[in-house]
Amino acid sequence: MNVKIVKSEDLKENDYGDTRVTDIINEKEVPFSIAKVRKVGDGIKVGFDPKSDVAYYVLDGEGKAIVNGKEYKLKKGDCVFYPKETKYKHLKGLKLLAISYPRFNRENRVYVE
Repeated sequence: MNVKIVKSEDLKENDYGDTRVTDIINEKEVPFSIAKVRKVGDGIKVGFDPKSDVAYYVLDGEGKAIVNGKEYKLKKGDCVFYPKETKYKHLKGLKLLAISYPRFNRENRVYVE
């Protein structure tokens, strides 16, 4: 694998309704993925990833996470780790840096709500 430099001007934010995602690194030759995630709506569903562990670092904002039915408050500077198959959702108001291993694939996400 070669060195890769990602320039901010080359990134595009994708609209998934109540969630906006900017993929920073998510390529087949890299074993992990990094994305910026913004929670902008209230219609976010509880779900889980059966294949990837994910760590979220709160870049900005304040909001809540619902994890296995329990509510947690998150704020800028907090970090949370979810092993694969953990049921969770983040609510409106958070801007997050997501690091997934193996790399995140939206098609794997299972929604339970």
